[in-house]
Amino acid sequence: MGLRIKEVCKEKHITMAEVAEKLGITAITLSQSLNGNPTLSRLQEVANAIGVDVSELFEKPKGSVYGCIYIDGHPTVFNSREELLKLLSE
Repeated sequence: MGLRIKEVCKEKHITMAEVAEKLGITAITLSQSLNGNPTLSRLQEVANAIGVDVSELFEKPKGSVYGCIYIDGHPTVFNSREELLKLLSE
């Protein structure tokens, strides 16, 4: 599942540099933290800075189940129906 942070920023008329400024970090630090495997906490920070739900930062695969739920106050991402069912059974 890919990220669409730049697209969401464009839709919200905000630059990545502005997002970084809101987070109190440099644009380079933001870019490095988002490349590869960003942490969910970083994605939440970015989503908050942009003013969207963290799920909006992900590409929307057709016909798939995906999302982010909070379990005991901690965000947990799931990428399939099976992962969701496993989380719910735990």
